[in-house]
Amino acid sequence: MSRKHVKALRRSKAIKRKQNIERMKNKAKVAATVATTAAVLAVPEIKAQSIDEIIVTARKKPEIVLDIPMNISSISEQEMKSRNIIDKESLYRTIAGAASPRGSLILRGLSGSNSSSPGTTNVWTDGVPFNFSNVYDVERVEVLRGPQGTLYGSNAIGGTVHVITNKPNLNEMEISTSVMFQNERHRPGTEVRAFGIVNLPIVEGSLGLRVTAHSGSKTGKILNLNDGHRGETEDEFIRAQLMWEPNDRTRINLSYVRDEWFSDAYDNVDLSTPPYYYEALLTPNPDATYGYDVSLDFPACPSGASRPECKLSHIGGLIQDGYNPDFATWYLLNHFDENSTSLVALTIDRDDIFDGVNLSYAGSYRDGNTAGRQNHWSRYDAQDMFRTWIDDTNGWTRFTHELRLQSNGEGPIEWTVGAFHDDSRGDENPNVQWQYHASDNRSRAIADYLWGYWWGYEDPTQLGIDMYGNGNVHYNGNQTRWDDTETAYFGEVSYTMDLEDGKTLELTGGIRFYDIENDYYYVDSGLWNNDITDIKDGEDGNRIKLSANYRPAENFAIFGIYSEGYRPGGNNGSAPPVSCRNDPAVGSYSDRYTSDETENYEIGFKGLAFDRKVQYSGAIYQIDWSGVQARVYMDTCGFSYTANAATAESKGFELETTTMLDDGLKLIANYSRTESKMTSDVPSIGASDGDDMTMVPKYNYYLAIDKAINFRGKDGNLRLDVSGYGKFKTHFNVKDQDIADGYELVNLQASLQVSENTRLNVVVNNLLDDRIVRYKNARSRNIGSYWNIYHTYYAPDRTVAVRMDYTF
Repeated sequence: MSRKHVKALRRSKAIKRKQNIERMKNKAKVAATVATTAAVLAVPEIKAQSIDEIIVTARKKPEIVLDIPMNISSISEQEMKSRNIIDKESLYRTIAGAASPRGSLILRGLSGSNSSSPGTTNVWTDGVPFNFSNVYDVERVEVLRGPQGTLYGSNAIGGTVHVITNKPNLNEMEISTSVMFQNERHRPGTEVRAFGIVNLPIVEGSLGLRVTAHSGSKTGKILNLNDGHRGETEDEFIRAQLMWEPNDRTRINLSYVRDEWFSDAYDNVDLSTPPYYYEALLTPNPDATYGYDVSLDFPACPSGASRPECKLSHIGGLIQDGYNPDFATWYLLNHFDENSTSLVALTIDRDDIFDGVNLSYAGSYRDGNTAGRQNHWSRYDAQDMFRTWIDDTNGWTRFTHELRLQSNGEGPIEWTVGAFHDDSRGDENPNVQWQYHASDNRSRAIADYLWGYWWGYEDPTQLGIDMYGNGNVHYNGNQTRWDDTETAYFGEVSYTMDLEDGKTLELTGGIRFYDIENDYYYVDSGLWNNDITDIKDGEDGNRIKLSANYRPAENFAIFGIYSEGYRPGGNNGSAPPVSCRNDPAVGSYSDRYTSDETENYEIGFKGLAFDRKVQYSGAIYQIDWSGVQARVYMDTCGFSYTANAATAESKGFELETTTMLDDGLKLIANYSRTESKMTSDVPSIGASDGDDMTMVPKYNYYLAIDKAINFRGKDGNLRLDVSGYGKFKTHFNVKDQDIADGYELVNLQASLQVSENTRLNVVVNNLLDDRIVRYKNARSRNIGSYWNIYHTYYAPDRTVAVRMDYTF
């Protein structure tokens, strides 16, 4: 493409979709070798050691990043392969301004409560809202910072992640496989993962099929000293895409995704050192209901002993082979979690449905099923004196539709209008939750004494017989109706002015109108609660976005944004049980919470320098947050709910750079600083005006140096990177057990194209084998209680992975 055409693109940004797609394909091979983690710009002449352009779809159309008034990170397929990244959560920890203590992405300090998964960012995949981890056979991942409420809707108050998968190649057959073996220090066994791609042109040039699959498993790292259980995590994934291009203006893609996951392994340890434990003293008595009289004793734990060591000393157990006190826990019985999702999606893109107007449709249907066992109630409810647990089962369906019209002309005005509908429905299910207790008479006697006499409830065994015809059951949750819908209409319009000396100024305004409806009916019955929750409610509103993008030079842009975002309101589900009625935080409970709102003020810049050898992008922002949806945990009973409880402010800056040095040497440097604070008192979550936000480090950075090599005629690369995070707290009303210290993580990677069809990749993560705590949290503010848990999540120890990619 000539320089004249490139300048025309930058001036109007209205090149037709097909032209953009062809440009992206033509540049892909070059871009793959110099992929960056931030926005870059191209000129037509590709020079040695220069940074090539990346085209993104942040505004739901292909554009050069310098033309977009937004701070964007784009991570290419080649970048992910070279770093052996197989899930997008691993990407999050390298992005400026991002936090991800337990896998969920938090951007620009918007966490808001004591939850590690606040839901302040959303994930879209190929144009539909769908969140999954696997990034194998993915073309790129785009991270859009700041509220994206006008085009991407709800849950995008901190930003949006857009995953773009590789589509079927209509002209060439492709078969490739990858196998990875990974060993982590202190984890038994070898993690094994296999991947595969089959691409088949059915009708050359117009119809093609692409199937991607993945399967993996690993042994649990943490040992349950009660029974020697470690568990295992398994996941399987398949994606099939059928692409049809009946003519050069129409593209139809039908896709199917099946994602399954199971784990009965533990992902965190308990570092509490309880001062005592509960002991039930049983005296045989044939006249007692269950054959025993019961009393309680509270023996002291050995000084400084962890909970597993205290319990072992109590029961006289033996230390298991391979015991490591840093990776041990103690539970009376083990948990499990499993979920599966099936998704069918359809996208239709039609260029020039009317003269100068493109049409796009993206729709999806999915159904999901979850099941699990909550084992921790043996500690919370039974003080580890007998087994009690909750079995969960549920299912749901979700329909989404988005219809969009966009201009594609060459004039100074561009526009987008669209409609979106989202309908999530839970299955009618009398088995959402069942709580059980052990069936032997010793356990029944202790349960009757603890819950009936000591706590003032009933005999759970007799209650189960009377209510359910089963003496081992004492609680049930029954879901009759759950239907959440959101309908939205949105639009954006941009006007680009050509100024003197080739300068341009784009002004954009956008608005989204939304309407939310919630319909919920749930019945609790049993020992803890007998209540009906029946809610039909909703709300409506709008959010706006204003932006300006000024191009004073060919390789430089300055932008400013005012944007609003929201998370939709919803229902809290079942009412707090009787045991919560005297909790200090119960007064903030309501059946429904409303949408919150963010207002983002941002100034940013991006560009290229030194003959396109240096790329840079950055932004300074302030976000005002009102009606914050905060997750409130009631310490006395273990029940949680969501409340509109707070106001907050977050401000900071982000900077990302990529520099191409001599002899195939590339340097990446990303840094951010975040100051996120509460601006009101919220007693229900223990927060005060001026408190630092939870889950948010003051800074994070990522440094990487990448060297292209040639070893005995074989091309490859070496990469050394380090990421760093400042310390952060995980709870308001903070305790020492809630503070995760800052850390640095060093990784080393090498890859080599050992043959025309085979590439070998070796990665050593956590090269220095540091013990890193990614998240820690005390369950209760009552630090000295027996049933309190100090949850501690470690980053993986030194891990060596060998991956081979083979193309047939």
